[in-house]
Amino acid sequence: MNLLITKDLLFDYFSGRASAVQKQYIDEWARQPENEEFFYKCLVDWELAHPQYMTDVPAAIDRYRDYVARQPAVQSQPLNTPNRRTFIFNRLNSWYIAASVSAILLVTWGFRSEIMNRTYATQPGQFRSWTLDDGSRVTLNANSTLKVPRFGLKWALFGQKNREVFLTGEAQFTVTHTKDNRRFIVKTPNALDVVVLGTEFTVYSRTNRMQVVLNQGKVALQSESSKPTEPIMLKPGDIVTLVDQKIQRKHVANPERFSAWKDELFVFEATPLSQVAQLLRDNYGLKVDIPDPALARETVSGSFKATNADELLTSLSKALDIQAIRRGKKVTFSARAN
Repeated sequence: MNLLITKDLLFDYFSGRASAVQKQYIDEWARQPENEEFFYKCLVDWELAHPQYMTDVPAAIDRYRDYVARQPAVQSQPLNTPNRRTFIFNRLNSWYIAASVSAILLVTWGFRSEIMNRTYATQPGQFRSWTLDDGSRVTLNANSTLKVPRFGLKWALFGQKNREVFLTGEAQFTVTHTKDNRRFIVKTPNALDVVVLGTEFTVYSRTNRMQVVLNQGKVALQSESSKPTEPIMLKPGDIVTLVDQKIQRKHVANPERFSAWKDELFVFEATPLSQVAQLLRDNYGLKVDIPDPALARETVSGSFKATNADELLTSLSKALDIQAIRRGKKVTFSARAN
C-alpha cells in the first residue's frame, strides 16, 4: 500500500480518527529516521491546536481543604459495618484512580520532553556534524549527546530569551548570530554553562572533567551555583579546565589541535599514557588497564592519524615502544619483553 502521509492524515491519527490500516502504515512510516522530523512537527502543531488539561496541584489542594471544612461531622462506625466497608472501598478506589491519573500525566509529560527536544548522538568511534535550526554548526565527537529544542519552539514560542542546548560528551560549535541577539548557551552536567557571544569553540564534558577551548570570538563560563560569581571570560587560544571543581586556565598558540579529532587526527603534547587511556575509554568505550604505575606516567607527543581504535593503539605502541594487547573491549598496556 502506497499511502501519502499528509499533515491532515497525521492529525486524524493523533485524534484517533485514522483507520486500522492507516494506523499500521503510519506506525511503520514514523519509524523511518527521515520521517521523524515531519512526524514530530505535525505532532507539536496538533498539540498546540488541541491544548491538554494541565493540573494546578496547589489550587486543587486548596479546593479540597475548603470542601472538607464545609462537610458536616460524621460519627465514627465500627469497622465491620456495611457503611464503614463502603467508605473504605470508595476511599481506596479514589486513591487508585488518582494514582492512575498521576501515572498517565507523568508518562505524558516525559513524552513531551521527547517532542520538545531533538537528540543528536554518536556511537563509539563515530563523529558527525549537523546544522541546527538557527544555522549554527555542531560536530559531535564519539560517545556524545546533544539535546536541542525542536524547531526553535522554546526559543520562539515560549519567550525563552536564550538558545539553550544540553551537551554530554565532546563537541565543536560554530555559532551564528541571530537578529534578535539571543545568546547561545551550552549547558553541561558539570555545573558550568558556556555562554556564547558568536564564536567557534570546543567543549569537553564527561564524568568529573570539563574543558572549553576557544578558537575564535568570545565566550564566558558561568556557574549554575546559587551563589552568584563573576563569569570567566575567554579569549581566542584560552583553555579552561574544570577537574573536581577546581578551575585551571592557560593559553595556547594552536587551539585548533583540540578539535583535530574531526579530521581523524589525534594530537598529543607530553600527554601521560593514563590520560590517553581515558580518551580510549571516552571515544571507543574500551576498558583500559595499565598495571605498571610508572608506565601510566609515560608521556607521548606527536600527531597520529587513526580511523579506528586499533590504528590508534598501533601508533601508540610504536611511539612508546610498548605492548597494547586488545581482547574484545579490554586493552592492556605493558612494557615490551626483552
